[in-house]
Amino acid sequence: MRRRIPLAAKLGVSFILVIILAVALVYALILWSIPQQFDEYRRKSREDFAESVERLLLAHRETEGTWMGVGELLYRPFVISLGEESLVGNVTIFDVEITLIDTNGRVITSTDTDWTNQQERGEGGSIWLSEEQAKDGIMLMLDDTWVGTLRVGDIGNPGTSESIFLSTVAESAFIGGGIAIGLALFLSTILIIQILRPLRVLSRVTERVAEGDMPDEVKLRTHDELGRLGDSFNHMLESLKRSETVRQMMTADIAHELRTPVTIIQGTLEAILDGIYDSSEETIAPIYEETLHLGRLIDDLRDLALAEAGELRLEEESVDLAELIQQVSETAFLSREDAPDLHLDIPKLLPRVQLDPKRFRQVIANLLSNAIRYTPADGDVYIRVRRVNGEVEMSVSDTGPGIREEDLLHLFERFYRGDPARGRSAGSGLGLAIVKQWVEAHNGTIEAENRKSGGARFVIHLPIES
Repeated sequence: MRRRIPLAAKLGVSFILVIILAVALVYALILWSIPQQFDEYRRKSREDFAESVERLLLAHRETEGTWMGVGELLYRPFVISLGEESLVGNVTIFDVEITLIDTNGRVITSTDTDWTNQQERGEGGSIWLSEEQAKDGIMLMLDDTWVGTLRVGDIGNPGTSESIFLSTVAESAFIGGGIAIGLALFLSTILIIQILRPLRVLSRVTERVAEGDMPDEVKLRTHDELGRLGDSFNHMLESLKRSETVRQMMTADIAHELRTPVTIIQGTLEAILDGIYDSSEETIAPIYEETLHLGRLIDDLRDLALAEAGELRLEEESVDLAELIQQVSETAFLSREDAPDLHLDIPKLLPRVQLDPKRFRQVIANLLSNAIRYTPADGDVYIRVRRVNGEVEMSVSDTGPGIREEDLLHLFERFYRGDPARGRSAGSGLGLAIVKQWVEAHNGTIEAENRKSGGARFVIHLPIES
């Protein structure tokens, strides 16, 4: 069996890896960027310093016309008293090594003490460089004429203070990274707890539902996605409860609908067998009628199950809806002596629709049967058909008592009867459920409402044949 890793462990490891990688990346960037910034600072300082010295030297050359006395710009004299004697000397005014070379390669002046050890001395103790070496540096140009070369040393290599600063920054970054890791882990732990707490609640409730125990609701004290998940779970619980209630009611209704004809058949047959009734046409006819009723009930339940499963097969064809309504209404009203008056409002030029005539004949018959059942003999039933927004709208309305408001939402549910006092004479409770399924199977819609002037009204919309 595959081992299950808890979600808390997955989240914890993920958070730890992300935090460590993020802090390590920041730490590495700090260690890399600060020395780079130091090097850039020294380079810029060297360039600025070289430009200032260049201007100073060129100003001297332009004023004097020669490099004589230029060394005084680089040094200042000092005197140290030692009792009766004094020590006199010069000290450079710059901390950076500077070397001035003329166009012949002679070192005019320099603050670099290593020149005597690096170059061969010429006549008069001067240092001479090759032509290529003489041009290695900043070429001093005066009126577009090369008058000398300036060499500037580094603006100091990182000394003790710089090294201490860099090590302090690295240490501070390391300590700050450790604090950030600790704080991030603390906050991550709180976040994981906040995430897992509602999930554990939902898990426990789900286990209860799986065991057949339906809790009232799940209470989650959060308003994020998990809170919406809790609301959806509560809606699911309500739907499950309604479905269970409907299932129990439907089972009871089916049992009731089946029990009544079976009881009549059984009782009549027992009376015939016991000799109470003779085996005549009068005693067998009721049995036959009840078997027909059972057959219709079973067929209706089968068709409803097929329609809800999307497996109902329709034999569609192009149908003249006006002609179909005329045929069904004549059959429905001619068979009833106490039927109310029928009023047809159907235009002559009505577009044809794609229908299964057999199924839709049952839709019209069921709607008319309901209208006749609940409309008094001196009342009226209206059938109106018209074209509306690319659809065919058919309405069946009556002048009966109408539909109670609390019944409108459940009117198309199977075995639902608005008036519990009505018995089998009110129908099996499948008629309108079948109507709804048949209409939707034809890609149509059906709605029920009450007329303002009194009575019920059923409205069907069907797509026009393309």
